[in-house]
Amino acid sequence: MNEIIVVKIGGVAGSHLHESFFNQIKAWQEQGKQVVLVHGGGVQINKMMEALQIPVETKAGLRVTTKETLAVTKMVLIGQVQPEIVTALDQEGISAVGLHAGDAGLMHAEQLADKELGFVGEITEVQTDLIQSLTEQQIVPVIAPLGLTTTAQWLNVNADLAACAIAGALEAEQLILLTDVAGVLEEGKVMAQIDTADLETLFAKEIITGGMIPKLASAKNAVTQGVGQVIITNEITKQGTIISDGVKVG
Repeated sequence: MNEIIVVKIGGVAGSHLHESFFNQIKAWQEQGKQVVLVHGGGVQINKMMEALQIPVETKAGLRVTTKETLAVTKMVLIGQVQPEIVTALDQEGISAVGLHAGDAGLMHAEQLADKELGFVGEITEVQTDLIQSLTEQQIVPVIAPLGLTTTAQWLNVNADLAACAIAGALEAEQLILLTDVAGVLEEGKVMAQIDTADLETLFAKEIITGGMIPKLASAKNAVTQGVGQVIITNEITKQGTIISDGVKVG
């Protein structure tokens, strides 16, 4: 396991990051940790599609991605969201570089079997050399959730799934999935810890439902691939819910 912390942030984060976020990254770097950011961009993509009068459609929590939608997605993620986040980090004295699937073959992907989703994929391989060469210099890679097939077809990838794949490939000690809730809730209260072995039971009992199911399924995948623990929270400085092996549900 490597002293790497991967953080997934939403696309709106570029203009809404708090001072505590930047201070935490600086503190980690001072401790010798290496930091990687993976960003989404759903809100901005929707706004751009509405402005261009392109229908927004989702299925099972994933964006149905036509060729037209894919073009907008790439434009917004790489041309708008990513530069905002990199600029915000730079203004706080944190060196950062924006990366995407086309940089040195960074992320390979395969199209999902459900063809109704269109150009939506899952990451099958992450080339970690470029990421690690940057983090070793205390430069924060800011990665867009896109993938490329072996035939150079771009694919839209869910940001949580992309972050889990990247953290797994890096064998990160920690993956933080920043979301709009304080953690995984049970009867309105945040669950402090979840053992990966208990997840299927929690799904079956419908304690975990909706959009949290794929998030936790991908978190389990990341832990299986060698990530020390996955944290779901709404603030980088709050514990939220910890998902790992060998703990009991709290």
